[in-house]
Amino acid sequence: MSKMSIYYFIFLLSTLLIISVLEPQAKNIKVESRIIKLDNENSLTLVSIPAGSYMMGSEAEKDEQPIHKVTLDAFEMGETEITQGQYEAITGSNPSHFSGDKNLPVEKVTWQDAALFCNKLSNREGLQQCYNEETWKCDFTKNGFRLPTEAEWEYACRAGTITEYNTGDSEQDLARAGWYGGTSGNSGEKTHPVAQKEPNIWGLFDMHGNVWEWCNDSFGGYTSEPVHNPKGPESGSYSVMRGGSWFNNAHFARSAFRLNDRSDRTGYFTGFRIVHSITKK
Repeated sequence: MSKMSIYYFIFLLSTLLIISVLEPQAKNIKVESRIIKLDNENSLTLVSIPAGSYMMGSEAEKDEQPIHKVTLDAFEMGETEITQGQYEAITGSNPSHFSGDKNLPVEKVTWQDAALFCNKLSNREGLQQCYNEETWKCDFTKNGFRLPTEAEWEYACRAGTITEYNTGDSEQDLARAGWYGGTSGNSGEKTHPVAQKEPNIWGLFDMHGNVWEWCNDSFGGYTSEPVHNPKGPESGSYSVMRGGSWFNNAHFARSAFRLNDRSDRTGYFTGFRIVHSITKK
């Protein structure tokens, strides 16, 4: 056996040993949630995501490497992508291309649109704004709502799994979890109402497919070192999007797949979900 083969075997064995500890912990977590009432017709459910560690990234794409250990504090995340009804209840507008159901995910939103939604919701709930609306920098010491970091997003999506999707490795597994495109896709070339597919074990819906989800981070490379609560580069022209969409094929919907675009650009396939840091007592 060559030295490279031995090193790869040791790396794979170490990864599996780490996951063998983490995955049972994830599956034993009791899902807790709370509901924020927005108006007479719309509410927003936040799911508690436990603190923990995982191996972020994959070998499938160069920009998903190197695989590295990430440790995160607990946080709350939106049970679903922000819907058109929720977005309109907070902002008074609905930019979406697809229509006909308030439970469709909002799309055609820029990164700034998503950050502004977070600030407006924070104001409504009597919390501090996380985003400076001149620089669009996120102040993580504030107690309001924000977009998830890329590390938080992948951790929440995986929910202890190491497979391509949080339901397994095959396209049939993906079809249980989300709406995706391509020649073998199931989306019918459109978005679908949220929470129609199988959630992951932490109770999050549509982490795969439907619409791309903006993350807080500017796009950048990964480190090989273990990190705690990483927040991405200090600045950058492109912001991270995760999760795939109704338009893209199964490969793009993988838990580890990374996409980026200018923060002022959007499309029929771009939406978001929100997070809220849990204050330490």
